Amino acid sequence: MAPRWKWRSGSPNFDRSRSPTAPTVDRVIPSPRLVRTAAGTLAVREWPSDGRTPLVFWHALGPCASGAELVELAPRLAAHGIAPVSVDGPGFGASPPATAYDLESLANLLRATIRELQLDRPVLMGHSWGGGVATTLAALHPDETGGLVLVDSGHIDYADLDSARNSAPPIQWEWESRAAFTAWLEENLERPTPEVLAGYEAGVLERDGKAIGSSADSLLRARNGLLDRLSGRWPALADVRVLLLLATKPPHVDQNREHLPRFQSAVPHADVRWVDGAGHGVIADAGPRLGDEIAVWITEEVAAGRPARSG
Repeated sequence: MAPRWKWRSGSPNFDRSRSPTAPTVDRVIPSPRLVRTAAGTLAVREWPSDGRTPLVFWHALGPCASGAELVELAPRLAAHGIAPVSVDGPGFGASPPATAYDLESLANLLRATIRELQLDRPVLMGHSWGGGVATTLAALHPDETGGLVLVDSGHIDYADLDSARNSAPPIQWEWESRAAFTAWLEENLERPTPEVLAGYEAGVLERDGKAIGSSADSLLRARNGLLDRLSGRWPALADVRVLLLLATKPPHVDQNREHLPRFQSAVPHADVRWVDGAGHGVIADAGPRLGDEIAVWITEEVAAGRPARSG
């Protein structure tokens, strides 16, 4: 579900040879703006890009979660002609809480936000929690989905995992100061780059000098909503191009190997790739080159208009 703290991923090597562009140094996190719809309100971050292929990203759960998780990938996506937009899930980052956290309600909220932004058939991308939301929306409205990028998510019914059903109630994270929070990040992250640190720092608020993390209530409600079964949605992805990026480090590699065959049986055309050296925090573990890999797939499979079905 959410990235495990503390994670140590080793040295990831995600097909770096296929990366055709030089490193991008412009990694400014855009300020969120609230987008209000009849379905609710989400904070949206529109990353700098001249691209014409829209991508909408929904983040994982965690103590400092927000759409700024995309910080290292967004410039790489933009360099390939993709226009990235990320949302802060309800109750996270700058977004207010939602009235309902079941996956269908969240998918409807995301759809309403996409319509308000006037994005035409965007690629949907989700990590962990976000993968559940993105999968649900793509299955409900495949004709409105340009493609689906799932980051270690969307391929498992979390209700089948003891660790998901019986996890302890979340706590309200807080640190004595923003400096203390940054020090905690540096101790717990495998790759505490300035960009990764800034991405996580965007997910905390300051109150009375303290750094306040994700709402415990929103974490609990989102975790419970993630127990909604996704397997019933998979057949509806028959006409949606799907890229599934999987963790290769324990314990998630083991559950991926166990549950992947069922997903592949239902979605045989999915492009499944294992991200070397990455735990469940795939985006932070793999780093910017993951953005290149995703962008190449979108360019070759989505923008080129290849059919979703294999064979």
